[in-house]
Amino acid sequence: MVYWIEFKAPVVNLISLDEQVRALGADFMHARREQDLCFDFPDGVLVLRQPEGASADLLTYHRHSRGELQFVDVEVAEVRQPREVGAMLRGRFGVRVELEKTRRTFQWRRTQIQLDQVFGLGMFVELQTLAISNDDATAESELREVLGALGIDPHTSEVRSYADMLVERQSR
Repeated sequence: MVYWIEFKAPVVNLISLDEQVRALGADFMHARREQDLCFDFPDGVLVLRQPEGASADLLTYHRHSRGELQFVDVEVAEVRQPREVGAMLRGRFGVRVELEKTRRTFQWRRTQIQLDQVFGLGMFVELQTLAISNDDATAESELREVLGALGIDPHTSEVRSYADMLVERQSR
């Protein structure tokens, strides 16, 4: 199991934010399109993520909010047969929502910086700082350092998942 502290916020301009992330000295990891199948899972969140050009992953996670931050327990398993696993889970749980995004991922120390264009929702920055041995204080300090370096107001946070936001938008 992996534990991280997460911050997500809508942004106006991903190009200028990309420049700020590079100026911070973050290492570029990849840019790719991702498709997520989010299931009606009774215990937390269950997502089958299929990144373009990479192997699929099955993720289950539990989030709890503290102010503008999310504290997240995540389990990840590589999926070699995503079509078959997706069909199996679709039949068992049903699909809550399908979403697609393009994601540019950077790494700075223990923080992944993800610049997302989520189709049907807009542009977002997502920070995920790994908490080693559940050391919330050190991880939160690093995450807040990144927020400050990128000039992101912590009060602009969005604590809902992309799936929650998309479901809400579709129900209007």
